[in-house]
Amino acid sequence: MSLAAATQTSSFFGWMPIVACVLAGLTLYRWNRRNKTVAHRQMERMLSDLEAIKHQVLLISTDLPPSRAAIRTIGYLESVSAVEAASDAEYQLAECDALLTLARNALAKGANAIVGLRKTHAHYDQPGSQWRVSRVIYSGTAVVVVT
Repeated sequence: MSLAAATQTSSFFGWMPIVACVLAGLTLYRWNRRNKTVAHRQMERMLSDLEAIKHQVLLISTDLPPSRAAIRTIGYLESVSAVEAASDAEYQLAECDALLTLARNALAKGANAIVGLRKTHAHYDQPGSQWRVSRVIYSGTAVVVVT
């Protein structure tokens, strides 16, 4: 038996790394598309919820509502997004999530307006990864105004 015969492999094994790379690429492509579709649906749902709640709660960045008097101050509210944003789409989702949660908290406490609305965000390194992620924080003062 010669040495060449013992080390010779079929052409099938020569194509295996290429086939494996193509399959891995297809899997990553489908995973990315599915995540974008899910995020898009979540964003549409949150935006519709936010539009509905804006009719119940007045969101104002100034300290006093224009041409309206505050009857009662309920207190300071803060909301941190549940979404850890690593991309632009996730950051927009985190913004909607934090603002929607803040508005719902204000409604639950009996407020019909939030004054002094402020947005901040925190960046941090995700443990075990080289990626930086962000969380969006909305804060403001819940008040009851004359409607």
